[in-house]
Amino acid sequence: MKVVVLGGVAAGTKAAAKLKRENPENEVILYTKGKNISYAGCGLPYFVGGDIETEEELIVNTPKKFTTLTGVKVCTESEAIGVDPDKKIVFIRQQEVCPVSYDKLVIATGAKPFVPEMEGSQLEGVFSIRTPEDAIGVRAYIKENSCKKAVVAGAGFIGLEMAENLMKQGMSVTVVDMAAQILPEIFDVEMADFIRRSLQKKGLPIFTGTALEKVEGTHRVTGVKLPSGKLPADLLVMAVGIRPATEFLDGTGIRMDRGVIVTDGHGKTNLEDIYAVGDCALVNNRVT
Repeated sequence: MKVVVLGGVAAGTKAAAKLKRENPENEVILYTKGKNISYAGCGLPYFVGGDIETEEELIVNTPKKFTTLTGVKVCTESEAIGVDPDKKIVFIRQQEVCPVSYDKLVIATGAKPFVPEMEGSQLEGVFSIRTPEDAIGVRAYIKENSCKKAVVAGAGFIGLEMAENLMKQGMSVTVVDMAAQILPEIFDVEMADFIRRSLQKKGLPIFTGTALEKVEGTHRVTGVKLPSGKLPADLLVMAVGIRPATEFLDGTGIRMDRGVIVTDGHGKTNLEDIYAVGDCALVNNRVT
């Protein structure tokens, strides 16, 4: 049996390794859009701050090491752009687009950063943080451009961790969030306010209930426009949220809820022989 896994970070590599371990005779092939697999996503802000010193420390497994350990074939820089569930074919874009057949398909394409469409959002110096390449790019940009001021849009975990680590680089940082509190949907107002006061005492200005209206600059970011005025910035980090990376499934008939794949208690979708795991999929939670 041939099993194709789309996505090679956490859920995809775990699914592929487990499938191969349980059935060594099966052919298991993993396709992933990025250059790396099994990277430490939670460590990315700390690479920017310098606590994690080298790029190699971010990578848990290389494709070669993973294949040696598990027997799973890994194809990097291979993006899934479409699925034909009737013919059991997934279309993979490498140098060119090629059809790949499967008996079972596991979708683990995860999520991607949400960058609001606004004037200036494509300027040089505007970053999101999702992959090692993102963190490497931020650290290099700070050094190459001698950045002194940064704005972080988003006061969730990633936004606040990025703010902390940019401050470790000696930068003056301001956090902006549309929500009425920091860490919305994570802590209640009282706990969030306690954390906010603690951060502000350490020199981190935080503006909640504040929308980012425009990114200032010609070729690279020089500041941001808020309803109350402008903030100068050499660097802007967008950490306002994520969206499931499932656009390539449009037209397949796979059941989704706001772009997230609906699954049963075994990770199965409504389409025969197609499963989904990770940030792109809904799950049956033990509590809810």
